[in-house]
Amino acid sequence: MELQVMILDDEYIILDGLCSFPWSDYGYQVAATAKNGLEGLEKLEHIKPDLILTDVRMPGMDGLDFAERAHEMYPDTVIVILTGYDSFAYAQKAISIGVKEYPLKPIDYDELKNMAARLAEEIRAKKEEQQEVRDLQKYFNQSVPELRSKFAGNLLYGRLQGKGVVQEQAKSLKLTIEKYIVCVGRKVVGEKRLHEGDKWIEEFACINIFEEIFNNYNIQVLSDYNTATAEYNFILLFAKEEENQKCMDRALQACDKIQEEVERYLKACMNFGISDISEDEYQANAQYRKAQKACRQCIYLGMNIILKYEDLQYEEQKEFVITQGERMHFMMTLFQESFEKAEEELRQLFAQAPEDGAAVKFAAMDLLFGCMKFPYTCAVDSEIHNKNWNFSVLQDGVKRISQCETTEEVLNCMFNLFGTLIKQNTEGSDERNWKLVQSILSYIEKNYATDISMDDLTEKFHVSRTYISRLLKKYAGKSFLEYLTDVRFKHVEKLIADDHYKQYEIAEMVGYKDFGYYIKVFKKRYGITPNEFRKHI
Repeated sequence: MELQVMILDDEYIILDGLCSFPWSDYGYQVAATAKNGLEGLEKLEHIKPDLILTDVRMPGMDGLDFAERAHEMYPDTVIVILTGYDSFAYAQKAISIGVKEYPLKPIDYDELKNMAARLAEEIRAKKEEQQEVRDLQKYFNQSVPELRSKFAGNLLYGRLQGKGVVQEQAKSLKLTIEKYIVCVGRKVVGEKRLHEGDKWIEEFACINIFEEIFNNYNIQVLSDYNTATAEYNFILLFAKEEENQKCMDRALQACDKIQEEVERYLKACMNFGISDISEDEYQANAQYRKAQKACRQCIYLGMNIILKYEDLQYEEQKEFVITQGERMHFMMTLFQESFEKAEEELRQLFAQAPEDGAAVKFAAMDLLFGCMKFPYTCAVDSEIHNKNWNFSVLQDGVKRISQCETTEEVLNCMFNLFGTLIKQNTEGSDERNWKLVQSILSYIEKNYATDISMDDLTEKFHVSRTYISRLLKKYAGKSFLEYLTDVRFKHVEKLIADDHYKQYEIAEMVGYKDFGYYIKVFKKRYGITPNEFRKHI
């Protein structure tokens, strides 16, 4: 696609000369010309130029005022001002309004050619980048229903760590969670099927039907289907100003309607558990557990039951849960950052725990077990696994936690246990790192002839590019590229000495697909060409 150029100058000879420039050689076409800024603005309403060349001094509206208005209308348009006035004030204002170039008249022909070619390349690169963004946005918009379902599952199962993360993801999905109810449903009995094939097709169809029913009751809904428990999970969203009782009434009416439809079309029953009403989106996991508990209680009450959590007829035991997201984030902090940060995060995790230690002991033991297992499961390759991992920390930890009576005692006990765990994990770290480096160097030496990259190493060894670079510098004294180049040219020297291969064949044999780049690296390394090198052997 040709780039559109607009040219403004009040001198006919200059305007004609600029129009006569071979713009098509650089992928442009002259879309419009004007003798002053006012005429230019009129024509801007009908075209959107990619490049504008304008004089400064023109009657009616000068080039700077025009450029400012044009930049407001089309911020992505490249503006070049041609002027015979070498004034700092002009240049300063031009820069402030987004002018790209400020060449002085008379502009040299070669300078104009170079500028036209360079700007064409920049404009096309920017257009390609913008198109990529539009394509990504289009793909994102198409994926929003699926992403919302995934977000709902992550929210309900406690996989998201921190209220800020929840709010950020909700915002990106254009969701406003001001007030909500969690609803868990489960089909029971029933022989008839909507679809005789894949069961997942039926579940997907059911979710769409249930969502439509909730929408009919003016309820926005986020849905998730738990294949492990065969439960339908819904987050029912309401406006903050709406009365709680009205929200609950609509939720109950919608669930009652779903039961009718399931019984009519599937000859099955549907039980529902309903959570409390909450305005804190980060408490969705806690509300989910309430709804799930109520749904499962329906088993003892019969079929087609809708049970609110607040109606459960027993004294609730105090419960304290560290979500999956919180647990993973803590483990990453403990082993990859500082123990002081981990202590602070642990206090935050237990800030909402009841004083009675009985309610937090199992959560503490579960966290200890996860942290005990984490370094072992993250180890790279069998050689680097911790062969003498001291499990007495876990055994002793369970015993000590079980003897605590208060949450504060549990917390202090965990500080001591994690301190021991960190000490155990860091002992012999130099040996483990050196083994990792040896594995990396061995991998490079085996695969030097392929198009190997740092991304291959991160995928193979499950560590970041930064960490690999730091290890190689510390233990091998070289960067990845330096070591790879050394290995390749060690083989290059042997192949040249054999005198059986042409240089382009040698380049390809050691992993250089670009022969020109191979020659460039060779000359930089040895100071001579490969053929000259061959003569000195």
